[in-house]
Formats: sequence, structure tokens, C-alpha cells
Amino acid sequence: MSALRQSVPDWCFFRQQDDPRSYYRRLREIGYGGVEMVDPARQPAARAAGLEIVNLAAPGMQEGFNRLDRHATLLPRIRAAVSEAAAEGIGQVIVFSGNRGALSPEEGMRNCALALKELAGAAERSRVTLVFEMLNGHDHPDYQADSSAFGFEVVRAVGSPAVKVLYDVYHLHRMGEDLLRPLLRNLELVAHIHVAGSPRRDFPGPDQAIDYARLVARVQAAGFRGYWGQEFVPRGDPFAELEAAGRLFESFVQPAGSGNRD
Repeated sequence: MSALRQSVPDWCFFRQQDDPRSYYRRLREIGYGGVEMVDPARQPAARAAGLEIVNLAAPGMQEGFNRLDRHATLLPRIRAAVSEAAAEGIGQVIVFSGNRGALSPEEGMRNCALALKELAGAAERSRVTLVFEMLNGHDHPDYQADSSAFGFEVVRAVGSPAVKVLYDVYHLHRMGEDLLRPLLRNLELVAHIHVAGSPRRDFPGPDQAIDYARLVARVQAAGFRGYWGQEFVPRGDPFAELEAAGRLFESFVQPAGSGNRD
């Protein structure tokens, strides 16, 4: 049994020329337990390989919850995504703030919290978690939820066990944040974590800027048991990089020689 739950987002690694059955079997063989944002047509192949489909992404990255005039259009689409996730046994739906425009942080947070409160009851009944993601302003210009403070304040304001944060280490490092302190202080609000090397969103090894060895060890020791999603863009052979990343991250929480990945 793996010491760390790790997942692979399809958008980073699956290519249209890949055979889904072979692709997902290979992920399982090199030790991964979950996949993310899987096209519905490929979901049977992922499940047949023994992988958990961790999440799906809802609409609203640019046109999001932070504007009241978008709620009437967006909320029914998110409810449909929650229903889809529940029907397919998918535990999380990723949701977004939308772009800032002229909105103040306070107004954006209020509007996001209002929308998520509207959705929380249906999510709770469906046993689906809405995971609110923060993104950096370099890759996503004008995205409003570009700090951990924004995300955690919104989730606390909602106050539902079905609304949590997707904490993306790469995005928040690119925004210059102190990663470990806010993560540990708010760990009960975090459902899922994404990782990648910074600043190039590449292999999250020792040659990039984030001290993942310390971060992973401390977060796991504090009780986090969700998935760590390897959301990086490979520069070489995707499976070789994924296998190396998985083993590396497990080494952060296992004594040397304590066991093999399954």
C-alpha cells in the first residue's frame, strides 16, 4: 500500500493518440491511485484500470462566482456538474472565482461565498465536495482568487463540509506566498493539493524552487490524507517523469527502504 495518495490530471499527460486502456493501466502500474478531470468517454477505462476518478472541473474560470450577474447562468451548470459527479461516483467538483475586473477583493469574496452557499446543500446531499481553486495571475491574468487568504476566507464564510479549498502549491508559490504556514493553519479546509515545479510548472524535483520534501512531510504529519495531484507539464517521457515524481514524493514521507509503491 502506498504511503501517499497521488493522482494524475488528464490535461497534463493524456494525449489524443494514447489508447485510454493502456494509458490508465500504465498509471496504475507505476503506482498512482487516482486520475483527475477525465473526459466522460474515458472514465470506464480509468475505472477498469482500478483508478479513482478524483474530480471534474466545472465551468467558470474566467466568468465565475465573483459576479452576481453570472450566478443565474452559472449556478444551474454547477448543480448539473454536482449531479454528474454524484452519478459517476466522483467525489469533487473544481470551482473558480472568475476574473477580477474592477471588483474589490471584499466584493469578490462575498459573491463567491454567496454562490457556494447556494450550492452547498445540494453538494452535501450528493456527498460531493466543491473544491475552490486559487490560480496565479501570471498564467491566468486577472483571476481574482490568486491568494490562499482569498480561498480560505471564502470557504470559512460558507461553513459547509461540502465546500473546501483546492490548494495549488505551484500557483501560490508563483504569487510569492509563504506556502507551509497558511496551509498548516487551514489544513482542515483543504480537500486536495496540486503540485508542480516552479517557476516553469515542470517536474517537481530538487532543481526547482519549492521545497517539496519539507512541505509534503509536514502536511502529511499534520494529518492530510487527500490526494496530491501531480499537475506538472512533462518535458521528456511523461511516464518516466510521473514514475520519478511519484517515487520522489513517497520518499518524503517514508524512511529509506521502507517499501515499494504498489
